[in-house]
Amino acid sequence: MSVTVHGTPGWSLNDSGGAKYGSDARRGAFHERQVAQALERWLTSRPDHFDLFHDLTGFHQVRGAGLKPLSLGSANLDHVVLTGATWLIIDAKGCGAGTLGVDSGGNGMLVKPNGTAVPQKWLDDGRAYSRAGIIYRLTDGMRGQTAWIVPDTTLLHPSVQQAACSTRGGIVLPMRALTDGYFDRYFPAPQSAADPAHIEALSAYLSTRQQQG
Repeated sequence: MSVTVHGTPGWSLNDSGGAKYGSDARRGAFHERQVAQALERWLTSRPDHFDLFHDLTGFHQVRGAGLKPLSLGSANLDHVVLTGATWLIIDAKGCGAGTLGVDSGGNGMLVKPNGTAVPQKWLDDGRAYSRAGIIYRLTDGMRGQTAWIVPDTTLLHPSVQQAACSTRGGIVLPMRALTDGYFDRYFPAPQSAADPAHIEALSAYLSTRQQQG
């Protein structure tokens, strides 16, 4: 039916100066935009209405749901899909071609086609539970899911399921999961529209709004 889009994908990496950190930041911003486009196509094809947020940040002492305040430091959320019943956090990881998994020590690693191993610290990040806790607070205790989306050129080794980010409540998937409708299972149709109060609560953390403020 339709989707209301809030914010700009990749804004904090690209337009606010993050691109000065080089090719990794530029590749990350590009992948965020690609994921944003795939999300919008998927949600527009649905029979119900969704709100989609891009680039949420500034989570300091976030309160709600009767829980103690929670902060994420400088971490941001690339995309959040919201309805009246649930939500989905999507982080875009443009790690490139290769095989993604964990090594014998349990550390995240991308093995490139030439055999070079590149550490992937985000796989070692156990804050998925905390990130979910932020949206849980902002939606008055509504539950949801967390996922990381990598390019289709990134092959997923079975060991990726043992990565810290996965074991704390998330899932790593290729881009095609979005276009194939994988996440429809989390949003049985028809979904009710998002609560205006929840929309406003999340909107306060849009990177574009915070910059304007």
